Amino acid sequence: MIPALTTQLNPDDPAEIEVYPPQLPLEVAMRTASVKELCEAYNLTKEQWDALRLNPMFVRDVTYWADNLKKEGGTFKAKARLQAEELLKTSWQLIHSHNDDVAPNVKADLIKFTVRAAGLDGSKDQVNNTQQNALSININLG
Repeated sequence: MIPALTTQLNPDDPAEIEVYPPQLPLEVAMRTASVKELCEAYNLTKEQWDALRLNPMFVRDVTYWADNLKKEGGTFKAKARLQAEELLKTSWQLIHSHNDDVAPNVKADLIKFTVRAAGLDGSKDQVNNTQQNALSININLG
């Protein structure tokens, strides 16, 4: 059994659900510090680290980041992606705010953006996949 790394098992905000901090695989891939230093920074015990490094999801994420960092602009994109992940928490708070500080149109835009970012709106990617599957090429030779 993998020791829990989360501080909250059933948060009100789904953006708070995490098996491990989303930036940890990137830091491992970037080799920003030694494993010992990373464990200290993230308050991970040796047992937690041993379980985490064998976790297939964690290994996949480290591999993903290592591969993407090799591409042009990889470091920038990685940092932007982590920021976007963290901004989901702010978005959740703004959408669920019960005071008048956040205008209804702002909440609506945040909701629409979240749905679009999750790919649940029939967005361009889904439309492109449908169009690509329907593509056929006919060659007439005479």
